[in-house]
Amino acid sequence: MSAALEPADLVNGATRLYGIIGDPIAQVRSPEVMTARFRKAGRNAVLVPLHVSPERFDATLRGLKALVNLDGLIITVPYKVRILAHVDRLLPTGAAVGAVNAMRREKDGSWTGDMFDGRGLVRGLREEGHAVAGRKVMQLGAGGAGSAVAFALAEAGVAALTLFDLDAKKAESLAARVSAAYPRMAVRAAAPTLEACDILVNATPVGMAPGDGLPAEFGRLDPALLVVDVIMKPPLTPLLRHAQACGCATMGGRAMLEGQADEVARFFSTGG
Repeated sequence: MSAALEPADLVNGATRLYGIIGDPIAQVRSPEVMTARFRKAGRNAVLVPLHVSPERFDATLRGLKALVNLDGLIITVPYKVRILAHVDRLLPTGAAVGAVNAMRREKDGSWTGDMFDGRGLVRGLREEGHAVAGRKVMQLGAGGAGSAVAFALAEAGVAALTLFDLDAKKAESLAARVSAAYPRMAVRAAAPTLEACDILVNATPVGMAPGDGLPAEFGRLDPALLVVDVIMKPPLTPLLRHAQACGCATMGGRAMLEGQADEVARFFSTGG
């Protein structure tokens, strides 16, 4: 490993570029998190925010991919599915989820993509000392983030997974896809319930906007329940406040972001 770079050395003619694309983009925290990891690893690289408009998405991606010193992209809302058209090689998790949140340039100039939202959550849980394997999970939300989380939980060896979404067909479809990939795990789509549940995960956006309430009404929670919310802002969502008031252990989106950053940094560094 090379010596740590001084701040003044982080941007010069030899700096390697990574970007995070989304619409909007001002809310993302990845640039400081990832750039700090590059710095710690002694890499002359930075991650910059790139605001890409929907009507110019494809043209912008073609231009970005043509930059010789651009080595990777992180993809956020609303482009995690649309980006698939710009990926040459899709790794297994991205293929299973049907979406990508990171892509890297290979030595031959092709682009490889994968999904790390769910793996970031699982890594965050482990970093905070929470076991995942063998536990029973109630997950709210079966959209893009929910799909990634569900597959990551299955990959991590949870014993049972119950999925709920306001769009029942989304939950049923996700349950079927996870069950097909992990046939030994108990997976179902059902109404929210905490019966025989060890972990509650909110993978919906409910709790992000001012005035939001709980993503589902559970009443008082068992203090033995672990409550996880993927939302990063506010750091203490209505669900996490309620859970803490009930004496539950909690984990918010910041730990998921840190875990995801570790996974994406490893992905970027292992290109071939």
